[in-house]
Amino acid sequence: AMVRRDGMGNHLLAKVEDLAMASGDSLVFNASPAFDISVWQMLAPLVTGGRVRVVDGQTALDPKGPFGRVADEEISVLEVVPSMLRTALDFWDAGAPAPALPKLRHLVVTGEVLPAELCSRWLARHPRIPLVNAYGPTECSDDVTHAVIGSEPGASRVPIGEPVRNTRLYVLDAWLEPVPVGVAGELYVGGAGVGRGYLGRSSLTAERFLPDPYGPAGARLYRTGDLAVWRPDGALDFLGRIDD
Repeated sequence: AMVRRDGMGNHLLAKVEDLAMASGDSLVFNASPAFDISVWQMLAPLVTGGRVRVVDGQTALDPKGPFGRVADEEISVLEVVPSMLRTALDFWDAGAPAPALPKLRHLVVTGEVLPAELCSRWLARHPRIPLVNAYGPTECSDDVTHAVIGSEPGASRVPIGEPVRNTRLYVLDAWLEPVPVGVAGELYVGGAGVGRGYLGRSSLTAERFLPDPYGPAGARLYRTGDLAVWRPDGALDFLGRIDD
């Protein structure tokens, strides 16, 4: 996918704002450079004068590795996938030494569905360190929602949250009409992060990037192919893929 520089810049600022990042923050760069999340891990701390701590591939793939680096280097923001978090919690619950995380302020989870029971297990160990459930497609410059989970979810699904800055989200039916709160539909993304399309794939670009009937003139929507539903509190729940 081709994304715009201003869209990626907007995403960096969304991370800075929503994670309240400042010059004293340190973030672990544990993503492969081939993945979209690597961009914000590399650059967002530098926007505020913070520090980026690069880890090698072996450490990044070891479920206990990034958490050990957090403890050793006083990291304040870490991002992992839920399956890695689960494996780390399983190790600690089985009696492996659990690192102290006195400086960690946010644990960002992304890339997979975040189960409610995993939130409960993490918060039982670290009640003062919220999880940030992040959702977003590469075609929209990475994450388009954040949900801060600082207490028991209280439901079977963990929300993916609300739109980040300069982002419009729509849950639409087959006729591109908005559906009511509580009714499932396809999730569409508009706003600053929407990319230009797919290089050399004009037909796929036309299928996934559509004129935005609800935005300013010339704006486009990205069709995610994901099912979602608006909650009464204004957050979104992710329900899965349409083609599942």
